[in-house]
Amino acid sequence: MIFERLFKFPLELYRQGEIGFSIPIAAELRVVFVLLAAGAAYWLYRKSRQAVAPVRRRVLFALRASVLAVLLLMLFGPVLRLPKLTSDETFVAFLLDSSQSMTLEDSASGGARFSAARTALFGADGATGVAGDMRGELAPRVFVMADGAQRLTDVRQAKADGDHTNYFRSLRDVVQDLHGLPLAAVVMLTDGGNNGSGSPLEMARYLKAEHIKLFTVGFGSSNPAKDYDIVRIEVPPKVRRNARVDATATVRCSGFTAPFAVHLRQGEAILSTMEVRPQDDKDMYQVRFSFFPEKEGPQKYNLFIKPGDGEKITDNNLREFLVDVSEERLPVLYVEGSPRTEFRFVRRALFRDPDFRIVTLLRTGHGRFYVQGGDDMPELQKGFPTTKEQLYKFEAIIFGDIEAGFFTKEQLALVEEFVKERGGGFAMLGGVNSFGLGHYQGTPCEAMLPVTMKDAKDAKEAYSFEHFKMRVPDDALTHPILHQDDDSESNKRAWDHVPDLDGYNPVKGAKSTAKILAVNPSTNLPVLAVQPYGRGRVAAFCTGGAWAWRMSVSTDVEIQEKFWRQLVRWLAVGSKEGVTLTLDRSVYAKGEPAILRATVLGTALQSVNDATVTAVFQNPFGNTEEIAMPWILTNDGVYQCRYDCREFGDHLVKVRVQIPDLKPIEVTTAFGVTHPFIEFTRSGLNENLLKQMADAAGGAYLNERDVANLPQLLKQTLDQRERAGSYLEEKDLWDAPIFFILLVGLLGVEWSLRRRSGLA
Repeated sequence: MIFERLFKFPLELYRQGEIGFSIPIAAELRVVFVLLAAGAAYWLYRKSRQAVAPVRRRVLFALRASVLAVLLLMLFGPVLRLPKLTSDETFVAFLLDSSQSMTLEDSASGGARFSAARTALFGADGATGVAGDMRGELAPRVFVMADGAQRLTDVRQAKADGDHTNYFRSLRDVVQDLHGLPLAAVVMLTDGGNNGSGSPLEMARYLKAEHIKLFTVGFGSSNPAKDYDIVRIEVPPKVRRNARVDATATVRCSGFTAPFAVHLRQGEAILSTMEVRPQDDKDMYQVRFSFFPEKEGPQKYNLFIKPGDGEKITDNNLREFLVDVSEERLPVLYVEGSPRTEFRFVRRALFRDPDFRIVTLLRTGHGRFYVQGGDDMPELQKGFPTTKEQLYKFEAIIFGDIEAGFFTKEQLALVEEFVKERGGGFAMLGGVNSFGLGHYQGTPCEAMLPVTMKDAKDAKEAYSFEHFKMRVPDDALTHPILHQDDDSESNKRAWDHVPDLDGYNPVKGAKSTAKILAVNPSTNLPVLAVQPYGRGRVAAFCTGGAWAWRMSVSTDVEIQEKFWRQLVRWLAVGSKEGVTLTLDRSVYAKGEPAILRATVLGTALQSVNDATVTAVFQNPFGNTEEIAMPWILTNDGVYQCRYDCREFGDHLVKVRVQIPDLKPIEVTTAFGVTHPFIEFTRSGLNENLLKQMADAAGGAYLNERDVANLPQLLKQTLDQRERAGSYLEEKDLWDAPIFFILLVGLLGVEWSLRRRSGLA
């Protein structure tokens, strides 16, 4: 082992071969170069003016000459020449592709690709295959390959069940397995469907450098089979119950020209359907779905495309995904200046929904407040929160009919930080003490609001008692706040027949970053507008008269309740939590690693780097595995671990977080493990790649019908090796570690002596 580390190759190879030079320079010239180098070293020390003892001068000269000699030796290109081997010592490796794409039944013989390749290799019905034909002239070694290569000991055990195909790793495994043996060629029987890491062309070029030829034999049809494929689904990993979830799916359509439907399902129940119309110039399409989870906990959904006529690959027509639906109540702080009608109806709409925790702060007099829903928050008895720790307990804030003067400058700045940094939501409602009449110009609220306020100098212009029916633009009907019905026509009818509003605050207009959701039809000015602000969201609802939506309709119409609930859910969607769990995906293939991250924040939502974080993974059989989650040094407050997915089915993860001086926090999430479908993406025979690999390694590409010519090509390879001369190969030695060790050692000793002699 030590010898091999110093001299690059095992001692046994040195005994079999001999050392020479790759640069064809006559021995006499090499001697001349060495003498010149020695003369140069002697001349350098002879010219030195310092007085150096003769013995030390000779030692220094010898060291410098030795350094130059080693450098010259490396420049001459030393090699290890291995002797010629007889034909019965020469090996050929056969790689049989055992990935799932080889199960497709489009081989030239009409059967599965894998069956055709296995027959070509081992024969059938009494006939010998390629491996049998080569016995006696080349020593065959057979491997199966998928994500890597393994020696095949029993032909009957070979199955096409590999989840991936990695040519780079498979070829590397073969070379390592046959290390030290005279390997003449590698033969790959495959369909060209490489989907692993590493460059197969780089590996092919490496084989050529090692004098190993690569022959590729392609099986299957180069025309992709008709196929629908759900390639990817992008969906938020965690949402609140009854909040709208937006999912984007990437689907592939090959060989079909008729429109097809993509179904969003929960189990077998269809929740939504989208139609895709194929185009001649593309095969990838994006499909968007929206749905509203109603149950808490991890919920499993799937996208499904009905198999088409002649479609042979159907496993990739269905793809499942998980959404973790939170059962925590959404905390909302609602501040009002008087017990007006709007206050009572807004509070009731949120209070009756168990998804919300509504805390109201009602001013009843100077310095007096009536707090509802905040029994565990005694600080609210003194008024609006004054610290981050107090305010950040909420995820949405609503200002009703209350003037800016009620708050201090620091409190209004805290509200802006709540939205910008915490990602919370903020809404201002209309009233005679809000917007311009409430003197909010020049405050942080003015910067956040999506509308431009009118001046309070003219009260008539700043507030109108007009009764009007707000109009919803067509492009706003799909916004989550205005969702009343899954059917778009029913949703439009609901807003077309909504009762009149009672009074509103006229504004100058909407800001460029705002989205207008409703206008006053007489002025076309915004009544409801929203916009993002920092990490959060802001809404301006320029009226205090939406209570009429409840009072003027029958009890079975809940347009008012749905509106307020959807508004608050939309506002709070970006709010940070104390502990947030994220997985790099919601569904994994078996064998893939799941990367779990936990973001840990303190009571003021500052990053915490000294927490103790532990994850407990539970597989579908109830078995658990506890994994510590260390802090990622480059990301404040972020902890991470890796879990290898070994079992199919749903997995539950419980993460326990212990922050010093605080109570432990436990949060959960979930993910699924299923069969991968990458083998069936672009599953047609990839002749181009197989030809490139064969050319790069100096071999040849054959199709399935020409496989009978393979024995002759392998025999030619053997003949070429025998005619190559008395040496099969030359292995470079110039980069052997011993040379670099000698250079460093000699230069180090010389420098030390020069320093002691006053020459350094």
